[in-house]
Amino acid sequence: MRPLAFLALTLLLLAAPVQGSDEADVVTLVADEWCPYNCSPDADSQGILVDIARQALLLEGYRVKYQSMPWRRAIRDVRNGHFDGLIGAGPAETPDFHFPEQPLAMAHHSLFTRPDSDWTYTGLESLTAIRLGVIQEYSYGGLHEAYIAPNEHSAERLMVLSGNQVLPRLVQLLEMGRIDALAAEEKVLNHHYQRQDRINPLRNAGLAYQEELYIAFTPASPEGRELAEALDRGLMKLREKGMIAEILTDYRMLDH
Repeated sequence: MRPLAFLALTLLLLAAPVQGSDEADVVTLVADEWCPYNCSPDADSQGILVDIARQALLLEGYRVKYQSMPWRRAIRDVRNGHFDGLIGAGPAETPDFHFPEQPLAMAHHSLFTRPDSDWTYTGLESLTAIRLGVIQEYSYGGLHEAYIAPNEHSAERLMVLSGNQVLPRLVQLLEMGRIDALAAEEKVLNHHYQRQDRINPLRNAGLAYQEELYIAFTPASPEGRELAEALDRGLMKLREKGMIAEILTDYRMLDH
């Protein structure tokens, strides 16, 4: 069920006049599902980044449409202008995209093992002792550039999976012993288990990277830069009104 505070916020914004036209322009944002940051498009609450962007862009005269697809395809289709924006992007993985000045959240990319493992992440060199499971073209902060890309053809060091909703497959491979550790954002992994009414049983073997999360816009047209600037303006208005805090409260993520 959608939280009451969020419903009240949505009704307030929908009642406000849209700038520039009688009907707001539609902006299509895409990503693979990475809940609680961006969840299923069919869910009542589509994710913290989606909800913040929707309210911010609505204040600037745009209505958001959100679609889920594999991450690799999402990057490609936003880059070529088929869609407008990429949710949860970082400058390291899409440096050619148009970014707003303000990030929407901070990601914590850690390495997780089975509970009986004693391996601990102490830096890139320590990764050579294990087989790590990752998602194709995820940046994981700087981990992709520093370790994954140079070792992507080494089956002994990496298992790289692609597609949508890949995290459950990585968890299964870890439980089966096919990989020694997996890389995951802490809140995303915890949410995976919360959906099963379980507490995350995996052992956090160490934080690899922190990364600011943005919604980045297509470099294929001048409108991409305009949308990034519009998102910045809308975010400033939301913060001034305390509306971001309301959304974060609904998601129990006040550490944003």
